[in-house]
Amino acid sequence: MNSPVTPWVLAGRILSIVGMSFFAAVAILFFVGGFWLWGLGAVVLFVPFCLLIMLVERWQSSHGMIGPSNPEVDSE
Repeated sequence: MNSPVTPWVLAGRILSIVGMSFFAAVAILFFVGGFWLWGLGAVVLFVPFCLLIMLVERWQSSHGMIGPSNPEVDSE
């Protein structure tokens, strides 16, 4: 199967989604439990994974792998 998604993009997506979901769940549990400082720490650890998914998707769309067809990239 010839897919335009590279293994690096796939790995970046998986890592970022797992990281975001884990730290979001941990933050919710800490906030519900009353551990506010630990909850804020989990929110801070959530941010890099959110930035990673934004970076991966922006890179993928700029290289014409997703989104509208880009004739400049398609000609290469």
